[in-house]
Amino acid sequence: MSAEALHFWIIFTVPTDKGGDRGAIRPLHLAHVADLERRGILFLAGPFVDDVENKPQGPGMIIVRAATRDDAARIADADPYHVQGYRTYRLQKWRLSEGSFQLRVRIQDEAAELS
Repeated sequence: MSAEALHFWIIFTVPTDKGGDRGAIRPLHLAHVADLERRGILFLAGPFVDDVENKPQGPGMIIVRAATRDDAARIADADPYHVQGYRTYRLQKWRLSEGSFQLRVRIQDEAAELS
């Protein structure tokens, strides 16, 4: 694996005070993230959650493969939450340098486990 393959951009996405129905934008946001995954751009994504009920709380994090800050910004700028002003974002370059994981996919069960 090349050293560049271990570099990612983190999009810290933060809710704004904008009123309105942000829930109506959620399907568009999820479609955007699914498209990034299909295109091999998305590494990992998800909301931060509270430690009692695991409910989304505040900001989220989207980790993407992008060659430059400008490329990462274009990805973030295309997120419907950002386009509509329901969230802002901050970018941070990140290098994966420690850790391990295993992925088990059971095709017949349509299930996956990450450990």
